Amino acid sequence: MNVIVSRLSITAIKGFGIREVPEIDLRSHGAVGNREFFVVDEDHRLLSLTRTPAFVSYWAVVSDDRLQVGRGADILLQDVPALGGPVRSHFFGQRFVEGHRVLGPWDELLSDVARRRVGLVKAATPAGGFDVHPATLQSEASVAALGTEADGSALDPRRFRALITCDGMDAFEEDTWSGLSALVGSCALIIGGSVRRCAAIQRHPADGSPGVDALRLIKDRRGVRSTELGHGLALGVYAQISTDGVVKVGDQLRLAPPTGALSRRW
Repeated sequence: MNVIVSRLSITAIKGFGIREVPEIDLRSHGAVGNREFFVVDEDHRLLSLTRTPAFVSYWAVVSDDRLQVGRGADILLQDVPALGGPVRSHFFGQRFVEGHRVLGPWDELLSDVARRRVGLVKAATPAGGFDVHPATLQSEASVAALGTEADGSALDPRRFRALITCDGMDAFEEDTWSGLSALVGSCALIIGGSVRRCAAIQRHPADGSPGVDALRLIKDRRGVRSTELGHGLALGVYAQISTDGVVKVGDQLRLAPPTGALSRRW
């Protein structure tokens, strides 16, 4: 088996368009600069992609503590975020995330994009805006096995917003890796269970438009599966970071039983 990293995808603000990058710096909390921020409504509920596709065609980057938001080649706003008081925001179910409101012009810009009053929050912990676990992994073969976009083109892997995408493995092979260690780059991961998918994957990753019914594609190809969030439609797997390091596109991924420092269990 020759499994290599084919894509690495991050976004500084949860729900914004993901960017494919050549490398990521992985820590126990996740990838540096990934999902550091998130958008909330007036009731401090996460305004996720399942609730609005408004932000998908915008990008967000953190560099040297400076947050940039743009669209296409244009930078719309950039500054070092000034933090206000603490807030507790509801993501979904029983998941709440602690953070700090971001002061300044950010709310005005994002409210104009969303066409409703919203606020920007920085997670209290680095990369704290993840849903369940700090990393997700999928295979190119798994995405391809589901079908195509509405126009017949290859199904876009960005729909599933995975942190790490790999090539060189069979479709859905990653589901058999639960509990194993994955050594990739200078990192070690512990592979977990399946990622239960929500309506976010129904939006095209380029512009948020409706198109192919991606949830139906999963159901038709895979049926309903068991996940840690209950039975549902699943694609890809979660992962925890047991050894910090750098992962680059083209790095080989090797599997091994978890031992010693890698013995974390799900």
